[in-house]
Amino acid sequence: MINRIRVRPLLICAFVFLQLLGIPALVSATTIAAVRTPTDIYLGADSKVAGVRPDGTVYYQVKCKIGQVGKIFFAAVGPYEYEPTGLNIRLLLIEAQLPGASVVQTVERFEAFYADALTRTSRTAQKDSPTVYTKYFLNGHVYVYFFSSENGIPRYFERIFTIQSSNDPLTVGVERLDCPPGCSSNAPTILGIGYANVMKNVSSNVLETRPPIQVITEVIEASIREDPDHKSGGPIDILHLNKDGARWVQKKKECPEIHPYTEK
Repeated sequence: MINRIRVRPLLICAFVFLQLLGIPALVSATTIAAVRTPTDIYLGADSKVAGVRPDGTVYYQVKCKIGQVGKIFFAAVGPYEYEPTGLNIRLLLIEAQLPGASVVQTVERFEAFYADALTRTSRTAQKDSPTVYTKYFLNGHVYVYFFSSENGIPRYFERIFTIQSSNDPLTVGVERLDCPPGCSSNAPTILGIGYANVMKNVSSNVLETRPPIQVITEVIEASIREDPDHKSGGPIDILHLNKDGARWVQKKKECPEIHPYTEK
């Protein structure tokens, strides 16, 4: 019996590599869908990335949107990465890890590092590229999701970083959801972000009739199909994670092999 579903709808979510200081921007609508059961996590993401060169030329690439650092897997949505200001999820997550630290402690350290880097990036955009700042940062959001298994318990963490208006100095706020405790440990949970009309119609009892991999595939395919601007697209990558480790259910060649790890 399913007693909880968490699906966060967005009209269009974008992965963005910023066009600041003349560096090409990469912009892509995206869908992330995950299912957590009492023993497993299934994570899926689309692949299409639209690139914009400094001269305005648009091109498309296929990217792997699911990453790994140790036993933590992650995916993100929004203006989430810009190397010159240190805004890099993978590198900050590596920096956040300490010997003997729990996943919760690592995510907490990452949160502080990332909020600082996003603040610097937003202020850089505000100063050097007001058009980019207004379009991607002003009152904008970055959604970062982490997935792991710790002590045999599948866990996910949602962090929403919000760039708070154009106040001087600009600041970044953080919303948090940890599961558990923010979910029932005995019932499947769906976490999703993508095209709004699809995400808001995901039924709370869908997992009673279909397995997680099928649900993830159907949700992402529907989000891709309903996106009127065709900014998102396949193929779909799906990861399966539990106490015994992680494996790709399906992946494209751009996704690296999983690095072996242990829970300890």
